[in-house]
Amino acid sequence: MSRPALRKQVVFPLLASAVFGLTLYLLHEISGAPLSAKVMTDPEGGLQWAMRIVSIAFWLGVAFAAVRALNELVFLLFRKRKGYDAPSLMRDIFSLVLYVTSVAVILKLHFETLSFGALLSGSALLGVILGLALQDTLGNLFSGISLHADKPFQVGDVITVGKYTGVVMSITWRAAKIKTFQNHIVLVSNSSIAKESIEVCPRDGQNARIVNFSTVYTDSPVKVIHVVREAIRECENVLRYMTPIVRIHDLGESGIEYDVKYWLSDYARYNDTDALIRQRIWYAFRRNGLSFAYPTRTVFMEQPYAPHDG
Repeated sequence: MSRPALRKQVVFPLLASAVFGLTLYLLHEISGAPLSAKVMTDPEGGLQWAMRIVSIAFWLGVAFAAVRALNELVFLLFRKRKGYDAPSLMRDIFSLVLYVTSVAVILKLHFETLSFGALLSGSALLGVILGLALQDTLGNLFSGISLHADKPFQVGDVITVGKYTGVVMSITWRAAKIKTFQNHIVLVSNSSIAKESIEVCPRDGQNARIVNFSTVYTDSPVKVIHVVREAIRECENVLRYMTPIVRIHDLGESGIEYDVKYWLSDYARYNDTDALIRQRIWYAFRRNGLSFAYPTRTVFMEQPYAPHDG
């Protein structure tokens, strides 16, 4: 989160708290009563009720500002330690727990007779009804929590889920946002991800690709392997410390078929890198007098036998 955004989220609750604090002070001056916890919890009198409500609003503003500041501090430390931003789902759950705890403490301090046990038991039926009505939403939420716990992928990884392949842009409580290589944005629900097989190419992993080509049988395999390896070794986005592997894949009908295995620095750019590899191979062949194989057929023609007349 940028500093202006953080300042906006923290300053506004503090300003609201200042307004409620001033209002509480004015009510105290009007009532002439001491500004104490007893007055805040005294149920008698409309003015005391007003002071109690204003006091609750004041402390809620302070709590909200504190939670937002604490959220930013905790996940700033997380980013410095891990080297990447925490998923937004983790931030949301962290904030939600702190918000609920803060509200419960503030209400308990202002309403001494408030029983959370009775409140929870009385709302059990409502919880069942909401659970049935929101089962898809809750399924996405718990699937998101499970994905975060397992950490099968993170923002920046290239993944394939179902028919979609792309770069993970974000992971929320509801869905993962994927940017495909056609520059389309796809939202895949967490529950769908939990049910599908996922292919993950980590952004910091040693991800490899294979490019195929073939040569005519008259070209020496030793020469072909050396020329191709040297041609692609210095390609952009190819890992320098991983030597490309060039090997014979098959002896085909029209020529010798080869595989080129190389490792990428950024897997999200594999389409461009594959194209660059093929381009380098073509130029290397031109410089070294090598030829690509292509389907050929040799046709033998014979003159039909003409029998001699008797």
